[in-house]
Amino acid sequence: MAISWFCQWDAKNGTKPVLDEHDHQGLVALLRGCRGLIEGHVMTPVQAHDPHYAADLHASPALILQLEFAEIADLEQALRPHGYLQALSHDDLLPSLHGAVASHHAMLTRRYPVAEPAAGTANELLSYMVEYAGPAKDENAWHLFYVTGHPPLLAKFPGIRKIEIYTPATVISALPFAVRQTMQRNKTAFDNPESMNAAMASPVRAALRKDFHNFPEFEGEAAHYPFRTVSVRGARRAIPGA
Repeated sequence: MAISWFCQWDAKNGTKPVLDEHDHQGLVALLRGCRGLIEGHVMTPVQAHDPHYAADLHASPALILQLEFAEIADLEQALRPHGYLQALSHDDLLPSLHGAVASHHAMLTRRYPVAEPAAGTANELLSYMVEYAGPAKDENAWHLFYVTGHPPLLAKFPGIRKIEIYTPATVISALPFAVRQTMQRNKTAFDNPESMNAAMASPVRAALRKDFHNFPEFEGEAAHYPFRTVSVRGARRAIPGA
């Protein structure tokens, strides 16, 4: 099972930072050189509509990175002191996000089938990201209910390309970023905002909302945000001792 490492930059003090194209390109180039990385996803806010979560994009994270590794050891090597991903903490890497606050966490990645998955060569999709802060009264019961009932409903969305559900893992990191306390994330992917809008207008969305009201008891925010997602392959083969 793959490990997904999420790193998120949130605005503070009323600011609205936007990742500019120069910084975006630099981030993509950085990820391409990351040893042990299977695939990296650079996610920036985009306009799309969910009738049950009319997300205020001003409150959306300015940037989310999702970095996929086959082994947690590969991720921890990149996060160690002087490791490759320490570059993310350098002030000169993302100047357009100056003032944004970064936080991170690692999660186990569960993938579920869809009728027409994204082509292996697709490097840009729309990701609809959901984050359940938690906690739940009984987290195991909560996860069991969710993974049993929600993915089959999600798979009925017209035009859906990916379904992934993430649950917490512990990663040892030397990055100077706070660790996010998140009970679960999930991602559905579509070709573009128009495809997501069409899916959210389908009867499947109402069925998912009904399922949501049957969730076991939980606390915290259920944040829903659409993102333009550019995906890049990393330098998957790790070099021992590097």
